Amino acid sequence: LKLPLRPPPHQSRIAHRRTISLSDMPIKVGFLVGKDTDPVEDPKYEKVGDTSFMKDLPDQYRVDPDSHEYLKNCEEGTAGQAHADVAIPWYIHKHYEDIEVDIIFPEDISLKRLRSNVVNFVIGYDVINAVFEGKDRLAEVTNAFKTCGNIMPSWEVQEFIYMKSSYMTKLKELGVPMAPTIFAYKADRTPEGLLAQIKERGWKMFVMKQSYMAFSLGFAKLSVEECEQNPSILKDYFEEHTDCPEYVVQEAIEGFVRNWETRCFWFNGEFLYAIANKAAVSTDDGVEQIVTGDDIPEEFLENAKRIGKEALKCLPQLRAPNGEPIPMTLIRTDVGCADSQVYDKDTHWDPAKKTFFLNEIEYGGTTYFIRHLKFDAMPLWARLYAEKAREIQAKVDEAAGAPAAKRAKAAGGAVLKKPAAARAPEVLKRPAAAAR
Repeated sequence: LKLPLRPPPHQSRIAHRRTISLSDMPIKVGFLVGKDTDPVEDPKYEKVGDTSFMKDLPDQYRVDPDSHEYLKNCEEGTAGQAHADVAIPWYIHKHYEDIEVDIIFPEDISLKRLRSNVVNFVIGYDVINAVFEGKDRLAEVTNAFKTCGNIMPSWEVQEFIYMKSSYMTKLKELGVPMAPTIFAYKADRTPEGLLAQIKERGWKMFVMKQSYMAFSLGFAKLSVEECEQNPSILKDYFEEHTDCPEYVVQEAIEGFVRNWETRCFWFNGEFLYAIANKAAVSTDDGVEQIVTGDDIPEEFLENAKRIGKEALKCLPQLRAPNGEPIPMTLIRTDVGCADSQVYDKDTHWDPAKKTFFLNEIEYGGTTYFIRHLKFDAMPLWARLYAEKAREIQAKVDEAAGAPAAKRAKAAGGAVLKKPAAARAPEVLKRPAAAAR
């Protein structure tokens, strides 16, 4: 749904605004949405933020927490919540007059729709979601992302992150610590061959993960002993996940579940905030713990920032639609902690000390955890995406030979007085996609 252009009622209170001529076109910005596990309309968020900007949000954007359906597909009267991927562009719509927001539901993704905008930010739904919708749908979405020329982050960056061996191999070259890893590629892997590799490395316990996957699907924690005694365990895994391009097999790090995993959020290569979580299996009450801000132990936060900053160096250069380099959009780096014996023959971590290591890299479609923070992150995310859109518009104008004055307006945050307009809301015909 492309949102109507209308000035917010509090326009005069925003000091940074200035008005430009109506002859200047707004920046058309797409946001690909589909989350259902990252609510902002939530009591936790209301402790630090103001949800009143969403009071006129059309219900079609809200998700029923029980069925995980958008409310357009639910019985009349069903209550729902807006999630981060919708709340951020809606905040931009209400506060940044020079930007025309286009909220794109998953089933509306097409090459034509994406190319109708200056830029499209992946903030909810992505190719990983399309994997669950069949090969035809995956091919359709992949083609749109690869060929539209204005998806952010670029397809090159997305694919680099989807295929974990790409960034993990680069990280190893950079000396970034990671759990001992074996990549089992579709073309030549066998259950027997993989188990032989694992034994040769000296592992006792290991975990199976997958590229082009999310939501912990395909995850398995196994022991060498049980796989030797029952070869069907790995054989069944291989048969069930035969289409996966690569398995990421790692020695199980005993300390990982009992220590904080610290997730750092970066934009333009700069640290924004972190959240740390501890698995339910290791907490006293059996419930996952999430802490933020100064509740994160300093040792965990500083090491996560240090390793995350180094991990950013492995990523391909992000480029605007005209090919010009620009700073990176949202990246999340997840850092774990080992505090016991690691058996890999090539890894020499001191079991008497904490060793911090990179567990994973994610990008814009990840979970933002806005409701868990001690500050209102909604203005922050809106500003960052709005400024990035302006930066890209300025690059596009420059490539097109636009006058310097127009480029300066795009880059500097000029604001358009929006004429009132209305469009009939489109009906969503599919459930929301789960967030990561």
